[in-house]
Amino acid sequence: MLTWNNLEHPLWPAARRIYEEAFAPHSRKPEALIRAMLERGLALVHILAESSGGAELRPVAVAIAGPSGGGSVLVIDYLAVDSRRRGHGYGTLLLAKLDEWGIRHAAGALALLVEAEAEATADNRRRIRFWEQAGFHATGHVHRYIWVPEPYRALYRPLSSGSGLSPEQEALFLEGDGQQLFRWISDFHRRSYKGFKEEGWDG
Repeated sequence: MLTWNNLEHPLWPAARRIYEEAFAPHSRKPEALIRAMLERGLALVHILAESSGGAELRPVAVAIAGPSGGGSVLVIDYLAVDSRRRGHGYGTLLLAKLDEWGIRHAAGALALLVEAEAEATADNRRRIRFWEQAGFHATGHVHRYIWVPEPYRALYRPLSSGSGLSPEQEALFLEGDGQQLFRWISDFHRRSYKGFKEEGWDG
């Protein structure tokens, strides 16, 4: 897995195409915001790449993730797999690499954290099933943001080091059946958008 703290890497244009293909314009962060998040140390870009012949690498999956909760969680803001490579385990492999990265480089991190759309549609059920099959635990609280119409549900996966969460940590993660998780997710978004102005956003 390749990890970047800026968007100057030559593989970024190909990774960006995967990201933009996977998420509609209204649901993805603009590139300028991602760049600002990386410059401020709020997130990193993680790329899974494979050889496309010779020494050339081609991105097959991309994730944007950053810490929240005082570093106790790594929020996966976005994860996408090249549409031509889906169904081959690349998303699951990238999550495993993120788990390894968190253990080695994110001191104090306890779990990976993600939010998924909660409306009862076939696509949403498929996405939540992917996360659950990858070891994430879904919580019951359905969160509604004031700036987007879709409701969301939080899912978390303890990092694979050690014996998992302690009873006290588990109780914190399950506080309000997921409300605490959304406090961490909302704080991540709030810090990301703070001071950013583009296309109608004003943090």
